[in-house]
Amino acid sequence: MELGVLFGILVATLVIGLPLPFALGAASLSALLVMDLGIPLTIVPQRFIAGIDSFAFMAIPFFLLVGELMNTSGITRRIINLSNALVGHIAGGLAQVNVVSSMFFGGISGSSTADTASIGSILIPAMKKEGYDADFAVALTATSSCCGPLIPPSIGLVLYGVIANVSITKLFLAGYIPGLMLGGGLLLTSYIISKRRGYPTHPRAPMAEVWAAFRGSVWAAALPFLIIGGLLSGIFTVTEAACVAVVYTLIVGLIIYRELRLRDLIGVFQIAMVKCGVMMSVAASALLFAWVLTVLEVPQQLADAILAISDNKYVILLLLNIFFLIIGTFMEPKASLLILMPVLLPVLPTFDIDLIHFGIIIIFNNLIGLITPPIGLVLNLAAKIGNVPIDKAAVAALPFLATMLVILMIITYAPALILWLPNML
Repeated sequence: MELGVLFGILVATLVIGLPLPFALGAASLSALLVMDLGIPLTIVPQRFIAGIDSFAFMAIPFFLLVGELMNTSGITRRIINLSNALVGHIAGGLAQVNVVSSMFFGGISGSSTADTASIGSILIPAMKKEGYDADFAVALTATSSCCGPLIPPSIGLVLYGVIANVSITKLFLAGYIPGLMLGGGLLLTSYIISKRRGYPTHPRAPMAEVWAAFRGSVWAAALPFLIIGGLLSGIFTVTEAACVAVVYTLIVGLIIYRELRLRDLIGVFQIAMVKCGVMMSVAASALLFAWVLTVLEVPQQLADAILAISDNKYVILLLLNIFFLIIGTFMEPKASLLILMPVLLPVLPTFDIDLIHFGIIIIFNNLIGLITPPIGLVLNLAAKIGNVPIDKAAVAALPFLATMLVILMIITYAPALILWLPNML
């Protein structure tokens, strides 16, 4: 009965359009009211706060702020210039620039939506102007932005690390190889499509131009190395790294590039605060919801149900991939992570599944959800920037989606590839 009330209220409130944090809170409170366990309702605000009372969680608002600062400090434009100098001469020049720029950008902001908004607002119009099909430009921008949450720093990996209570530094290291694999796969796919469609190619940049582009963007490109270097050397934690990244970006924007002005900071801080408030409210309510599921012993029931199907770890991983791919079509990635992970994590040791490896698998599944309708947040955002109907953008994204699914299978069944860097640590 309690489970019926929990999920019934959740579905009903979402259908009538209640925001997700309120829907999760209402469902959790309703389930507690019908429970006959003597749990006082004062536990609701306590669990609401306890869920996000984590030092590591503090990294999220700072990484969000870094992404916003990049948009107004000239860093995005310099990253694109460097990418163009490096790969603009390859078939489908701007398509290659799009992917490489997203890989650089992801190594600084760790957010797909920030990547899509920043890179897409510049490159989608530029690609359309050079003769690229609008739906191709939109689909490529959306899929290439998925490199961001894999290549550190990553907000999604921070969330998973807090929930799973595993080393975020190891998660960051584990994200490098799949992030580079995704970038390489998208470069190859866009190259093949560009060759077939005859998309334009830029002249090869002379070494003087490459050096000038590198010199102009070196301060921006150095930030990922500063973060990872500080983490590996033990100089600072992930949260402290996020704070250092904010200070570094402010110095670069205000003093070195001089494109960020003091009067711009109020607007930047406001945008970052709103995004942070939304994310934290979802996180707090989702973790309350997950606690109620734990009280109702749902993880144990789920483990029994899975064991009834198979006890083979690779079969279980395949089933979980299918499950998360389906979930990703209608649930926002961070919400699915926060709601489902506390339920699934207690089950994983039963099947000898490494938590670091599983974290990368789940994040990759969530990224695929960002470009699969009907939700497809990143694909929808890119389609709005490019003024392309979402159905056309979804069809154009199919080759890139196929590439992502192949890479998902590789990282699922080749755990040594993912765990090589973390194990070296």
